Amino acid sequence: MIMNLMKIFNLLIATILFSLVSSQAFAVEFSISAESNFISKLRPGQKITAGYMNIIPSEDATIIKIEAKMIGRIEAHSMIMDGEIMKMRKILPELLKNKKYQFKSGGNHLMLFDVERDLKEGDDVDFLFTFQLKNKKIISKSIQFKVN
Repeated sequence: MIMNLMKIFNLLIATILFSLVSSQAFAVEFSISAESNFISKLRPGQKITAGYMNIIPSEDATIIKIEAKMIGRIEAHSMIMDGEIMKMRKILPELLKNKKYQFKSGGNHLMLFDVERDLKEGDDVDFLFTFQLKNKKIISKSIQFKVN
């Protein structure tokens, strides 16, 4: 009887350990690859500028929030030309797994409003991006931008 209980106990422990190890093996940490991250320097007297970057996520995700110290508000915008009129609107960019998404001049870009400090060429600014994954999990990642 004691031998059978020991076998059952050992089997139970082995099952629990296997479950923990296998769940860790399949738990993929969300990551991003970002390049060409830069902010346009402010024009004299202005408190608004734009940011650009290329981003590649490891999973499908939507950018739901962007923050940075000393910047009142950051929004992702789309921009199209309608004749001679530039039309912009706020968007929540949907990023596809392992696909490059570009924030670039003349297209989708980041708008920085109420910049509370002078951004000098060469300065580094940390942005905190908040993503919502397809499984509804919320993850934040910091990305550094250079002022150009």
